[in-house]
Amino acid sequence: MSELSPRERIVDTAMRLFNEHGAHTVGIDRIIAESGVAKRTFYNHFPSKAALLAEFFRRRDAVWFARIDAYVADPKLTPAGRVLAVFDALAEWYGRPDFFGCSFIRGLSEFGDDGDSPELATCVREHFARLEKRLAALVRPVRPNDFSTIAAQLMVLVAGGTVVAHATRDPAVATRNKALAQLILESA
Repeated sequence: MSELSPRERIVDTAMRLFNEHGAHTVGIDRIIAESGVAKRTFYNHFPSKAALLAEFFRRRDAVWFARIDAYVADPKLTPAGRVLAVFDALAEWYGRPDFFGCSFIRGLSEFGDDGDSPELATCVREHFARLEKRLAALVRPVRPNDFSTIAAQLMVLVAGGTVVAHATRDPAVATRNKALAQLILESA
């Protein structure tokens, strides 16, 4: 097994620390120390913490959608079953020991006002826009006339459920929200 490059050690360390503690509480010095790279090496790969955070958000986004895609890709699922599979993916995620809430939801409070890092606020907003677009694409075959309204309602269940699951450490939130999502699909 090959050893990770210094860049990958930095990113892996940042992924773990930012996920667990949030962006503002983790400093560059801690990432450098825990990744075992020199300060110069760090800055050769990432000229700023914002550059590292942008990479973090890109990777978290890819992981998030890969998880969803793995659940909704089952060819045996009905169109409604694909929508509901999103909540199965959430249940699995909420039950993981490395579940510390949603980095993008936390990012709203850390970068949502565009403050000093408008590029990071854009990363956060784009994630939520992609999520709503993905939900709309899943809903369209089920309820073509009001798919965007239903997708917006499902966004509330996904984001709200994630906050509640983080606060309570209860992965069953996803199962309860799946039942609500089914009611939304049936009543629309």
